[in-house]
Amino acid sequence: MSTGSRQRRGDPPLPLRNYHLIHELYVLQDACDQQVLRQYDLISSHYRLMILLADRPGVRLTTLSDQLLLSKSTITRIVGQLEEKAWVKRINDPEDGRAQRVTLTELGHEKLKAISETHLNSLLQRSRFFEPQELEALGTLLQKQCQNLAACLHG
Repeated sequence: MSTGSRQRRGDPPLPLRNYHLIHELYVLQDACDQQVLRQYDLISSHYRLMILLADRPGVRLTTLSDQLLLSKSTITRIVGQLEEKAWVKRINDPEDGRAQRVTLTELGHEKLKAISETHLNSLLQRSRFFEPQELEALGTLLQKQCQNLAACLHG
């Protein structure tokens, strides 16, 4: 079994070690995101939903559910919470009178811009220990892994 020339006896295989590192990274990134988003009384799924709506005139609830990997009832709850803030609104689907679409309001666009700037500043701060070429290499490797995983799921 050749998982790497520097694997010591008893160490987990390199793919497993990398998996655990990626998971730990996700948990830590999410915790940092939560600190940023708490300033706006949001959680990560609120922010991700708003990002999906940013450049679209309206998205069906089922599409949001599929793209965010959240149940339709969770999406409905999130949309309701963002409606209370007047950051999103539901509109009737012109193609299907039984369905609704969700869109950002003007206030929602303004808030998303402010949140995104704060989030980007946080990401820049978190990345300050890397050299630019290291960040580029990391991005290339992560993109490659995303493509590989997508191919596994759809192929």
